[in-house]
Amino acid sequence: MNLIVTAQHDGRVVSYQRRSPSGALEKALQLQKAGSDRVFITDITGRAYGPGDFAACFVRARV
Repeated sequence: MNLIVTAQHDGRVVSYQRRSPSGALEKALQLQKAGSDRVFITDITGRAYGPGDFAACFVRARV
């Protein structure tokens, strides 16, 4: 699975490719913590998930 994490940092757009949902979530949270704006995770279909969707879409419930 390929996921793209995109954010705006210091007026520039940066993007990172991750192969797993957990890797994408980790990078997105890292970017947010670093003060980046407009952090999104985009899936292979082109759907973009904002910070409010991260937990619901990229964190698996423990059974």
